[in-house]
Amino acid sequence: MTPAEVVEAAFGGGDVIDAAIVTESAVLTAQRRYLRPVFGVSFYGALEQGRYGAFLAEYVRPALALFVKYLVLPDAAVRLGRLGIVRFGGEYFEPTDGAALKLLRERVRAEAETSLTAAVERLEAAPAEFPEYDPRENIKRRLSVAGGVVL
Repeated sequence: MTPAEVVEAAFGGGDVIDAAIVTESAVLTAQRRYLRPVFGVSFYGALEQGRYGAFLAEYVRPALALFVKYLVLPDAAVRLGRLGIVRFGGEYFEPTDGAALKLLRERVRAEAETSLTAAVERLEAAPAEFPEYDPRENIKRRLSVAGGVVL
């Protein structure tokens, strides 16, 4: 998924975002941090090869776009430049406070996790359709996180 596709999927619908905030690095980070550990090496490799296009479009891309949005939201709130780290204070916009940004990120993360859970449920409902997927490789089967604490 390209940064432009992420901007359209995650920030479309009237949201305006500086496309430079959504980088290839952010997309790769989201893939490696959130998708690969859940899908496992074999199935993730099959996705990278372009197999399972319908599954990719319906389940993976929406989850990936939300995880990228989660990662880049702090960058949308501040800028790093010659003057150091500054908040955006445009002519018609008021910068958000830290609490509001935290709530927004939590909501986006919850949506992303819900989307990823739907993908896993689809995989596990039809194992014959997705032979590369091995539930034992799914990190969510080996650990739990509650309130940011690994259990």
